[in-house]
Amino acid sequence: MSRPHRRMIPLPDAQQLTQGPDAIRLRKKKDRFLFMTYNLLAQALVRRDMFPHASQKALRWKFRRQNLLQEFFDFGADLACLQEVDFWEETYFPALTKAGYETVYYKNASKKHGCAIVWKRSRFEKVDQQTLEYDEHGQPTFTTGNIGLMVALKPAKPGNKNPDPNADMILPEDADENGEEEEDVNTAIPGGILVATTHLFWRPDGSYERLRQASIFQEKVREWNEHRNYTVLIGGDFNTTPRDAAYRAMTRSQMPPNQIPDLENWLIAEVTRVQEEATKEETSSATSIPDATSIPGENSVDQLTAQTENLDLNKQNGTKKESGTFVATIDRPYRAAPTGIKLPVIMPSSSGTSTPGTNGNSNETDHSVPPTIMDPKEFATNSDPKIQDLAKKIAVKTTKTNGGGGEKSGAGEDAPVIAPLEAFTPPKALLATIEALPRCISIYSQYEALTAEHNLNDIIKPQEPEGKAAPVVKKTPEAELAETTATKARTEHTHGEPVYTNYATWFKDCLDYVYLYDQPRPEHGARLVPLKLLEIPHRSYLGIGLPDENFSSDHFCLLVEFAILAQ
Repeated sequence: MSRPHRRMIPLPDAQQLTQGPDAIRLRKKKDRFLFMTYNLLAQALVRRDMFPHASQKALRWKFRRQNLLQEFFDFGADLACLQEVDFWEETYFPALTKAGYETVYYKNASKKHGCAIVWKRSRFEKVDQQTLEYDEHGQPTFTTGNIGLMVALKPAKPGNKNPDPNADMILPEDADENGEEEEDVNTAIPGGILVATTHLFWRPDGSYERLRQASIFQEKVREWNEHRNYTVLIGGDFNTTPRDAAYRAMTRSQMPPNQIPDLENWLIAEVTRVQEEATKEETSSATSIPDATSIPGENSVDQLTAQTENLDLNKQNGTKKESGTFVATIDRPYRAAPTGIKLPVIMPSSSGTSTPGTNGNSNETDHSVPPTIMDPKEFATNSDPKIQDLAKKIAVKTTKTNGGGGEKSGAGEDAPVIAPLEAFTPPKALLATIEALPRCISIYSQYEALTAEHNLNDIIKPQEPEGKAAPVVKKTPEAELAETTATKARTEHTHGEPVYTNYATWFKDCLDYVYLYDQPRPEHGARLVPLKLLEIPHRSYLGIGLPDENFSSDHFCLLVEFAILAQ
């Protein structure tokens, strides 16, 4: 079965612009552009235990690279943010350059994959660029290696050539009444655009770290854009469900009353746990020569504590602390010896790690761990031998790690960081930082309403090309389980977002977003109006999980058509 067709869905606000007596005439080449964000699934992260149902062909890089590039070029994005990009110099850079794109790519030195921003040189010109390393700002709880990337763009001057044969195609709306192409009297499309992308921390227990990174990301966007005053357009994999604190803070969606206190309690518990484990490790190695650089000594901790004031988290172990003003003076994070396993972290939706709470509704349950993370127990009796075997292996690994076996990951990535509690920014302060900045409008937050308005299922089922009958898909028990899991997410508050943008074997939820800043058009910024967005494939095409031979990533690309209007 070929990759299903994905339609562009018109947005209601756009119809007011393009219809009626005062309609704005939009020309395809000059007044519109397609913006994409896409997590490509780095080949470095493709492992059989993570994608047990994928065929050997679907996981092979030689096949995946062709499939991913073909999908990208088929959509014809004018501007795109890409995450989990590896084989940049060997594959993506030469292919994109040949197709007429300018590119910027950046990755952390400890990672094999990074982020890229690409744009058609016929449409935009780069003004400047900036990179961001989250581990180097404030005090992280984990050494994540996560990064952000920003590019300031201005419209290209007329006459820029693009090797893409479709770039110069004249559409009907480009011609005047005599059928001739209108002369472009403007030197360029008005206004600049600051494009930013990021890939935030992935772990299910990393809600605090994602909130911390989100606050840094938005603050750095504001700081870098302050003297440019461009319109801000963001696309990325935030690893943040609509129920996560980072999403709610950025979009101003209502949080359950206990969400921030829960993060405060988690921070206290995590810092205590890491310090205790470090003490045990130091004690057990007392007979050997200690490594003075691996764990900060008592003097260094005292010096750090002396540089900070007491942290007010209201309650700690049932005892109220004295209030004080928090001052962060840490330039570089402490590094901890790596412990535990990297992937997969499988936690049951009904486990004690879930935190009940309300979001203005006593019937709503808020989970700190998304319910779409599957429990190995759910697969123990599965009819597929691969799932049964994998569930046993994961259960053994999880038990070994939680039991203090300390299975080493080998690298510092995702390792917990040792530092005193006072070094970490309180969740309340992170929330206040984000709320002081412009609200992020999620373009895909209209998705739920749009699908309901069209009287379709909660996820639109793609149409086959004319003349072809819709394929008959016989559901396997595994596919039924995947559908049940995806439907289960509907019981949680999605804030209008799609049920999923990530459809992996072990996890299915919404993690990818396209954001516009909610603010008056900046003095030197473009006026952007979203016209259409790309639908999400129906789950009947997807089976137990991605990637497969149609979709070579476990994420779906998001695509928005924007109008860029004159003043």
